[in-house]
Amino acid sequence: MQTLLYNATLVLPERVLAHGWLVSDNERILDLGEFATTPNPRDYRHAVDAAGRYLLPGLIDLHCDSIERFVEPRPHVMMDMHVALSEADWRLAGSGITTEFHAVSLDDGEFGIRSYTFVRELSNAIQARQDLAVRHRIHARVELTSHDGTELACQMIEKGEVGLVSLMDHSPGQGQYRTEEAFRYYVMRTGDKSEAEVDALLVMKREQARAIPQRIARLTHLARAMGIALATHDDDTAEKVAQWPALGVSVIEFPTTLEAAQCAHQLGLAVCMGAPNVLRGRSSGGNLSATTVVQADIANVLCSDYYPGAMLSSVFKLAAQQLLPLAQAVRLVTLNPAQAVGLGHEFGSLEKGKIADMILVEVNNFAIPRVQRVFIGGREVISVRI
Repeated sequence: MQTLLYNATLVLPERVLAHGWLVSDNERILDLGEFATTPNPRDYRHAVDAAGRYLLPGLIDLHCDSIERFVEPRPHVMMDMHVALSEADWRLAGSGITTEFHAVSLDDGEFGIRSYTFVRELSNAIQARQDLAVRHRIHARVELTSHDGTELACQMIEKGEVGLVSLMDHSPGQGQYRTEEAFRYYVMRTGDKSEAEVDALLVMKREQARAIPQRIARLTHLARAMGIALATHDDDTAEKVAQWPALGVSVIEFPTTLEAAQCAHQLGLAVCMGAPNVLRGRSSGGNLSATTVVQADIANVLCSDYYPGAMLSSVFKLAAQQLLPLAQAVRLVTLNPAQAVGLGHEFGSLEKGKIADMILVEVNNFAIPRVQRVFIGGREVISVRI
């Protein structure tokens, strides 16, 4: 069945087209155009008058760990993974996210729920479910000080269970944790660990750090061989960033300094910042402001990080503050992330022949965007009529 969306404000890769229209079938965008060439709605079984609302590509989120809160909504209170995945699926679709990369940590149990069992259960649930609305993928965040985490990541890469691999080094004294005190505070607060447990964790991280170069070589070689995109996490220096292109890395997530972000941009790597950082105007960890990176014209991607609703709202905030034209802001959460992980030929923009993942968005009197309809592969999965 073909669907006609007309009288819509189409957000295209380079411009916003008022009074536009778009036709899709059950998979792809068939055609689109301006008001003067609008097809007759009577010729379509499914025709939607968008009433001037924005029609955007579905959002592509490269990094979000909110699934953890659906599995463990309160400390030590666990929900069934399938129930949690269903709830997350609905939340993501309602936020306009049509492709989600669930960021799961492969470390040595540093942060409570972030365990190998959790990762396995989520991966199995995603593979088993055929009833989910949005596209779910695994983003394997590999802690480079973890032997076991590296082994599990390699197994998942070989089985084709992951869509993105990121390399993390959370050793104190660099990256996200500039001091040992910062590491202790975060792990004790987030991971519910005692002083003695953190002491033991630090000893283990120091011992395993010697093998980091070998783990990087193994992971990057395997990911490249399997055609899986690579990212790094919390880079803080240009020297650190400079090593990544030769290893196949395409995305730099959450650089903690402007120096690192600028170096990544100059090397042609996609710089990914957190959308909550944009909304709040600052980093939750006291690191680099995402707005600063946007204003320097070196931000390529925004991800939801831990708050799915932040992606769409951050885009319209950047446009409202005239920091970016709307079309360019939308690319941060659609075409740019798709291109960064090798999906740009199929996803991420309203263009003829591409997969028809689309969202219809209304902006209310408070300048807050609200998703009205969601189409996944041309199939309408959410429709809110107010």
